[in-house]
Amino acid sequence: MKTLGMVVSVGARTPIGLDAVQTGFLLRTGMPVITGAPIAGPEGDGITMAFDPTLDPYCVGEERAAKLAEIALAEVVRPLGPAARSLRMAGVLGLTEPVPGTATAGLFGSLFKTTLREHFGDIPMEISVRGGGGVVGPLSGALSALERREIDAILFGGVHTDYDPMTIAYLHAAGRLFSPKNLDALIPGETAAFTIIAHKDIVPRLGLKPLARVHGTGAGHDEATPYNDKSSYRAKGLSAAVRGATKDLPEEMKVGWALCDHTFEVRRLYEWQTMLTRTRKSWCPPMVTDSPAQRMGHMGGAALPLSMVLAAEAFVRGYAPFPLALCFAGSDGGDRGSVLVGTA
Repeated sequence: MKTLGMVVSVGARTPIGLDAVQTGFLLRTGMPVITGAPIAGPEGDGITMAFDPTLDPYCVGEERAAKLAEIALAEVVRPLGPAARSLRMAGVLGLTEPVPGTATAGLFGSLFKTTLREHFGDIPMEISVRGGGGVVGPLSGALSALERREIDAILFGGVHTDYDPMTIAYLHAAGRLFSPKNLDALIPGETAAFTIIAHKDIVPRLGLKPLARVHGTGAGHDEATPYNDKSSYRAKGLSAAVRGATKDLPEEMKVGWALCDHTFEVRRLYEWQTMLTRTRKSWCPPMVTDSPAQRMGHMGGAALPLSMVLAAEAFVRGYAPFPLALCFAGSDGGDRGSVLVGTA
């Protein structure tokens, strides 16, 4: 089976863990971290969400996202040491779609660029603002450059936070904010996750043990969004994304583990059901499906990087339910993306 790159380092900061190891182990226990947040809803009432309680409660929006990214970047670069600046690297960063009717102040970009330069120097960074599913296109391009040996490694990550009054107001107005009276909804959350994917010939030079292999990527687009009446049961985008990521699997190999970005919005669950039916030849027992967002909130543009972090942690520490995992995510705009990873 073809290997597009080797995951050699991971980093994460989430509501459930201070780093990638804690996040993986605590999610494995099934423990949720959804609670009341020190941020008021549009009507002055409390909201339910998952958030990092170690951060300043008055730090919100872009500044908070930059802080999450800073912590996760410090973890992912640590195993590389001085080699981080000597590698020919390219970066791909996933961010959530902008909240309609608002404009960013550019604070996140400024702070993130400073942190990035501190650890990796001046590397080209492609930023996708198309949510969880939209980051696969840039990642596929970077993996192609890696295969051609135009670069040595890829910094692949994502950052997301709903801990912001404007975002909460938007979700409330759209009828998507979770509450005891609104269960078909999205639980706000926040996450930063990064992986370093290196060319297999570079790994021995780094002196690192590979954590996982990247075997394939797939992308698609679905007409159904939270804001129209298109049927989620069609699931053309997600089905195309899964088929794309698994197209090079040998006939005798199947996938028995899926990591997705589902919260409690039923439209995505309907889509998932249809996809499983259409792509059933690619799956096999034990068919474990993990939905981290149901325990630690919406992950936005960080969904796919975090799923890859969780898979890598599970592979290397021996608690993965299957040696192949399909990570997939979607965006409000209809983008769907998936990445197939396996044991190193």
